[in-house]
Amino acid sequence: MNEALQNLLTPFQYDYMLRAILVSALIGGTCGFLSSFVTLKGWSLMGDALSHAVVPGVAIAYILGMPFALGAFIAGLFAAGTMALIKATSRIREDATIGIVFTAYFALGLLLISLFPARVDLKTILLGNILGISDPDILQVSAISAVTLIVLVMKWRDLMLFCFDPNQARALGLRAGLLHVLLLALLAATAVAALQAVGACLVVAMLVTPGATAYLLTDRFGKMLWLSSGMGVATSLIGAYLSFYFNGATGGCIVTLQSMVFLAAFLFAPVHGIIASRRRIHLSTSTS
Repeated sequence: MNEALQNLLTPFQYDYMLRAILVSALIGGTCGFLSSFVTLKGWSLMGDALSHAVVPGVAIAYILGMPFALGAFIAGLFAAGTMALIKATSRIREDATIGIVFTAYFALGLLLISLFPARVDLKTILLGNILGISDPDILQVSAISAVTLIVLVMKWRDLMLFCFDPNQARALGLRAGLLHVLLLALLAATAVAALQAVGACLVVAMLVTPGATAYLLTDRFGKMLWLSSGMGVATSLIGAYLSFYFNGATGGCIVTLQSMVFLAAFLFAPVHGIIASRRRIHLSTSTS
């Protein structure tokens, strides 16, 4: 019994694992909180775009010896601004605009990495390196997560109304344009934070999956926020913990676990799950 308990506690005996678990939980909670707004707004493609668009910013930051978070955040804002400009000045649909911009920025990032391979680690950017996270990176991630969570907690009602109905938000005197920019900035910042944990390839999963799962479990947005945040923390913490025993990629473990939770909700959610929907259809058919 003592030996089994000792084996379960083994990951906590290593400083790098303890740091990875705690930072993953922080990032997971931040992404989970923001995920509810992304789901309500229908911005899953926007999250994907920004998570890839930050790659050239990260590459430039590494080349110049700057904090990677600064370069990534600036690149994310530039990408969001580019998408807004194309949408406002052309007849191109939003989905096409997003696809063009994020692939262009991502390609630029890959080009920079290929030109300066000794200074930039492609695997770290694309897949993350939470197990090797440094103290300055932990400070950056913690600061980004803290600011994002504070803003979301203070403005969640305004952002909820903007995501649900921008016209109603304007009618009530809210500055919809400012809220749009604010949500984009928070999305870019959170993508930067999650980059350390799961890399550019999987950031979108952390920004979408918890909110989509919570959306299946409740019709109240306040409850949805708590559910998505809790799932983000739990799956990130457990995924990072399990990666020690699987000897697998931490980001892969986290996102796989989140996907499994989503699948369970998709099938077994008491109101919006597939099984519940089939049961209602069967009952209505049998009574008619």
